[in-house]
Amino acid sequence: MKPLTYGRQWIDDDDIAEVVDVLKGDWLTQGPAVERFEKKLAEYIGAKHVVTFANGTAALHGAVAAAGLKSGDKLLTTPMTFAATANAALYVGAEPVFADIDWRTFCIDTKKAGEKLDELPKKIKAIIPVSFAGYPVDIESLKVMAREHRAVLIEDACHALGGYRGSNQEDCVSKRKIGCDADMTVFSFHPVKHITTGEGGAVATDNAEFAQRMRLFRNHGITRALGDFIDQPDGPWHCEMQELGYNYRLSDINCALGLSQLKRLDSFVERRRELAALWHV
Repeated sequence: MKPLTYGRQWIDDDDIAEVVDVLKGDWLTQGPAVERFEKKLAEYIGAKHVVTFANGTAALHGAVAAAGLKSGDKLLTTPMTFAATANAALYVGAEPVFADIDWRTFCIDTKKAGEKLDELPKKIKAIIPVSFAGYPVDIESLKVMAREHRAVLIEDACHALGGYRGSNQEDCVSKRKIGCDADMTVFSFHPVKHITTGEGGAVATDNAEFAQRMRLFRNHGITRALGDFIDQPDGPWHCEMQELGYNYRLSDINCALGLSQLKRLDSFVERRRELAALWHV
């Protein structure tokens, strides 16, 4: 009997053709496929900005950095997640604080999250709930808490691309896809996720300032945008390092695969729902 694997990518000839086109072109990285993928993903989600990263962990790091967390700050999250969620706090010198899960959903228990926020007034600067296994976390309750405590709300939706708030599209009154409710929403494109770019991640946001911070952060802190320069440019080749950043860019090769996979995202999600239903018989 063939064993069931943890997860496996679904690659077809169209995916391969898109990648080959990039391989035969002029840009393997920092080229037009990156912007196209970001734009298409933003359109699908309904967000104003999408910033891609080399992987989901880098995307979490970028979101927490954009939120302005630093040494001495605390970040509230759930223990029911991959290590990268809590590690995002440690990357910037902050401390993760855990609120237990609701055993009905495996997502963070919002009542316990509220208790932690009250225990540490003005200390928790960001909240990262996880939409575990694609089940949408109760984001509305967390939005209220985040506003009251002046914390940035970052949804870890690495499991949840293509999902809706509500049990399904028809039941969701606002018909809002996961990705446009928190201040920032993080996705992963690892091969076990709903679509893959090989490795890859992204952050969706409606906040232009957060988006700009993340674009700097993923590119060594360097900008080439004329309107962003602090000093007078020397010429069209001018670039400026404005802060310490990282090389967290996603390549055009990855984005070509992502663009092709995105066309089939809804069918991938539907197939996963069919398979999940088999376990509830």
